[in-house]
Amino acid sequence: MEKNKNETVKEEEKRAIVSSSGDLMEYDEHISITGSAKISGGKVKKSIRISGSGVINGDLECDGLTSSGTLKGSGNLTANGEISSSGSLNIAGFIRGEGSADFSGSTQIGNLVRIQGALVASGSFKVGHFVTVDEGIEISGSSSINGNISAQKSIKIDGTTKIEGNVVAENVLLGASEGAKKKQHYRIHGSILAKNIVDITRTHVEGDIKGKDITIGRGSEILGTVYHVDKIEVNKKVKLANDPVQIKQEEL
Repeated sequence: MEKNKNETVKEEEKRAIVSSSGDLMEYDEHISITGSAKISGGKVKKSIRISGSGVINGDLECDGLTSSGTLKGSGNLTANGEISSSGSLNIAGFIRGEGSADFSGSTQIGNLVRIQGALVASGSFKVGHFVTVDEGIEISGSSSINGNISAQKSIKIDGTTKIEGNVVAENVLLGASEGAKKKQHYRIHGSILAKNIVDITRTHVEGDIKGKDITIGRGSEILGTVYHVDKIEVNKKVKLANDPVQIKQEEL
């Protein structure tokens, strides 16, 4: 009996406490909060929807999270589903999501981001460690990644970006959809490693570039070596520290 009692207490301690100075409605699959919300660390076996301002004290695990307004967390966030934030999101630790993630407005993550679906970020997107996504990544606005960024599918970035590590994906597109008159504003301190297409413009790369078909647009500077399997196109205003090298497909 004592063991069962202790296990029950332990289980109760793991449950997050959700409160609000506004409206709080609990449904079968989600909790809806309007106004000012406070969430303690622990688990919530439902999705959480916050409209207004929210504070998470400690690590939180939930089935999904939707936030419109301002949300700040002092620990880690684990979502067993989708993550969506419009407004301001500031998580001191890491974010892990089993679904897709959509961030718009201002997003700042102190540690890593690990998403099993796709990731879309617009506005300001800052991550203190690496970003790993199973599907594709689309980033627009201003972004800063203090580590590697990788996806199983394409990585497409339009907007000012600074990446301290490597960019790894099937296709890597940096500024490929923008006009050619803007200034250089893509800085990669590592290498770009693609299984298929690399298409960049106004990009400073301190490492190497590897890909099957490579297009390097005007205003770019590559300090490493460009390795290509098939096609390569280099604008005449591109600065290459080394001559391009053709490699075999299995060397990617």
